[in-house]
Amino acid sequence: MTKTQNIALILAGGEGTRAAQSIPKQYVQIEGIPILAYTIRAFDRHPLIDAIYVVCREEWTDLVRRTATELAFKKFRGTIPAGDTGFASIRNGVAALASLFSPSSSISTPSDPIILVHDGVRPLVSSAIIADAVAVCQRHGNAIAAQQGEEAYMTGDALKATSMIPREQLWGAQTPHTFHLSALVQVFDEAEARGIRDSQSLYTLMAELGHWPLYKSRGERVNLKITHPEDIWLFSRLVSVL
Repeated sequence: MTKTQNIALILAGGEGTRAAQSIPKQYVQIEGIPILAYTIRAFDRHPLIDAIYVVCREEWTDLVRRTATELAFKKFRGTIPAGDTGFASIRNGVAALASLFSPSSSISTPSDPIILVHDGVRPLVSSAIIADAVAVCQRHGNAIAAQQGEEAYMTGDALKATSMIPREQLWGAQTPHTFHLSALVQVFDEAEARGIRDSQSLYTLMAELGHWPLYKSRGERVNLKITHPEDIWLFSRLVSVL
């Protein structure tokens, strides 16, 4: 029986202005290698992952490919051009994978691989997160890595709280967002037909289109998204002791 392939689609096309760096945060070097390389390495080392593609801007393509070669990533297969927005980058990635892994392509693979869409700036994604994303998607057809809220949550304006939401009802959506390729092709076709040109993430697009239920897979507090300068500082400290 032919095994369904599990493919990581890593998003590295953002500018990352909130990180206040001279270059996009995913290319900031920690211990001599870009943050993105730690993310790729996590998937490259995982036994369930068969191939890795990185969505990035043209000016960073050579760096990504050179880094993959220098660090001997065995599952890295290439780069895909990023779009002007995160939404466009995911759409470009899905379209490229659909052309590569369709039944008529020259690549020998099952026609509907599982795609793990992951932020390039979540470098601490664990082996357990990746394994559970695949398992939940195999069982239910999709998986959204999520971490249950642990704080007390207020609602209101900038000055005052006027109500609360029980934390048991709140889960923070992380990545990977995991779907079969056919489902991703369908959802972007549907978005195009409905005139949807942007969404915060693949998860929010699925929600906006009413593709429920979405199933939660394992998330972790350490699976942080590097966004602000203090996140880079924290990650550098964690790397130094790992």
